Amino acid sequence: MRHRTDPSLILSLAALIAISVTAAVLLFALQQPWTGLSLAVQDQRIVIHRAQGPAQGIPSGTGLETISAHGQEIRLETLDLAPEPDGAMGDYPTYRRFLARQDALSEILRQDTVQLGLDNGGTVQITPEHRRPLRTLPVAFWVQLAVGVVAWLIAASVFAFRQTEHSARYLLLSGAATLTFSPLAGVYSTRELALPAPLFQWISDLNFFGGSVFIACFVALLLHYPRRIGPAWLAPAVLAVFVGWFIAQQLGVFEDMTFARRFLVMIGTLTTFALAGWHWYLSRRDPATRAALQWFLLSWVVGTGLFALFIFLPQLFGIDTSGLQGYAFLLFLLVYGGLASGILRYRLFELDRWWAGAFLWLFVALMLIGLDFLFLLVLHLSSEVSLALALLICGVIWLPLRGLIWRLLFNRRGTDARLARFRQITDVALAPPGANQLARWQALLSSVFQPLHIEPSPDTDATALKEEGLALLIPGADGLPGLRLAYADGGRRLFSPRDRELAQELVDMLNAAAESRASYEKGVLTERGRIARDIHDNIGAQLMIALHSPTPENKDTVIRDTIQSLRSIIDDSAAQAASWQEALADLRQETAERLQTAGLELDWQETPDALSAPLAAPGLHTVRSILREAVTNALRHADASRVKIRVSERHGHLHLTIQDNGKGLGPEAPRRGNGLANMRSRVEAAAGRIELSDTAPGLRLTVELPL
Repeated sequence: MRHRTDPSLILSLAALIAISVTAAVLLFALQQPWTGLSLAVQDQRIVIHRAQGPAQGIPSGTGLETISAHGQEIRLETLDLAPEPDGAMGDYPTYRRFLARQDALSEILRQDTVQLGLDNGGTVQITPEHRRPLRTLPVAFWVQLAVGVVAWLIAASVFAFRQTEHSARYLLLSGAATLTFSPLAGVYSTRELALPAPLFQWISDLNFFGGSVFIACFVALLLHYPRRIGPAWLAPAVLAVFVGWFIAQQLGVFEDMTFARRFLVMIGTLTTFALAGWHWYLSRRDPATRAALQWFLLSWVVGTGLFALFIFLPQLFGIDTSGLQGYAFLLFLLVYGGLASGILRYRLFELDRWWAGAFLWLFVALMLIGLDFLFLLVLHLSSEVSLALALLICGVIWLPLRGLIWRLLFNRRGTDARLARFRQITDVALAPPGANQLARWQALLSSVFQPLHIEPSPDTDATALKEEGLALLIPGADGLPGLRLAYADGGRRLFSPRDRELAQELVDMLNAAAESRASYEKGVLTERGRIARDIHDNIGAQLMIALHSPTPENKDTVIRDTIQSLRSIIDDSAAQAASWQEALADLRQETAERLQTAGLELDWQETPDALSAPLAAPGLHTVRSILREAVTNALRHADASRVKIRVSERHGHLHLTIQDNGKGLGPEAPRRGNGLANMRSRVEAAAGRIELSDTAPGLRLTVELPL
């Protein structure tokens, strides 16, 4: 198993390297003397475009011919202002002459006083400052520095989570190369006039080396990503060729500097275009790979293509485009911006939300450290005040901005969308009879994921991504079959882990809604059963009393009581007596009237302390229903003359015994109505026990209920 370094450690090291390079580049740029002159070439003459600081007061447009100090004088040439030597020198002798002049000019500018010889015959004496102020660094400098830092951080963030993949390693190396060539180019291309020759040559060579490695890394990356094409040794061989070419030009093998520093870079760039086209061709039947490639390859081809077209290619034909190069570095941000977009939207390198969170964290850490250095080194604030201001700015600016970025990237579906999904889930789960529940479920999935195809997948038992995100499998729910969704957002992207989580959430919601519906239906059936049992046990018994009542007045009273009982059954709110004693007294009187009307004798006994527990409506309802049903059975089927009832309480349980002296259980007993089944259902629902036994003569019913 390959060793993996903690991603947080890699990100911390990446941030430290970015800060170190930034500090070094600023040191190189700011340690040079500053005259306040901004020079330009106009009609093959050097003119002062703007004068400030030590040179303040010199009119703009004044021609500048010489610079001198302590008897040493140099007549300026347009070559001295070349921002980028690689494309402006032509050959190496010219480059060496340029470096010699840079060294001499740098030495003059380091003197205490400098004389400027103007084209009108006059001279101006100035006193250069020993260090260049930070505010004088132009926009092009900061652009090139930012390009290097951003490219490095994006590459390091990818590598932190994909350390074992060759493509991520080459991407990391390309980020390091960009962090080398882009900021260093910012130092010499935005110099005021001159740099010491050793420093200029050193950073210029590093710039060329970084650019060469950058192109070589992307050739190697495209040999491995998204699929490997060619033998394993080919990518390292490409790197070796570019490094060997750099060494050869350092040893003076080439005479033409433009050819040495541009030809192989152009070949490498064209090679990446060819490899991009080949990958595009190979993915013609693989939408998953093509979706992962489109932003990455498009940004690479556009970014590097435009840079090569407007910067490198004209230089091969002798056209100096070095003045545009500083701002042209912005095109490299297209490359890494496309990479970032592909990671966020198309899961490049199988990253996604983790990468974005790490990169945002890294950005705020750099922002905090950078502000702290700015306040300490430039504004010369104390360490306590500097840190407090940096924290305050990050809190006031960054935290709201971070929330906005996070919502834009990862919270596109807001609360309204969640409520809409909940309503659709409810519509699916509560689809009425005759409605197409499957069609509603598919419509919901279509509205959320917008797939090109939805088809049954009966063997699907779990939510899963298939075919590298091309398809999303959704298991069956609520009796519906499993489904396979293909080509998210109309084929514009792949399904992501967030889509899988969302699909599982929808399945869980549907199952929960189905369980709620089943519980509701079970409750409806239970309530219907209760009403049926109560009507059978209570209403039937009372109507029997009314049927056998000897007088119309008594019959009317019983019918009125029956109507009241029916209302109580419907709303399940039977009237409660004050205590069990009162309730038993009412039941005893009701039972005696029923038996007396039919000519039967009642023998009722209860213990003196019977049912001292508090009266509860459910318990009273159960006892009343069982007693009424048992008496009804005795009247209808027993052919008895006497009914004996015993009520007692033992160990928190009510014991009720009902016995008659009739003919007992006969052959037809199992086929008698629903009375016995209703009583058994009521007792079991109350966690009690019921027993029916033939006493010959008669029948005895024993009930035990917890109070």
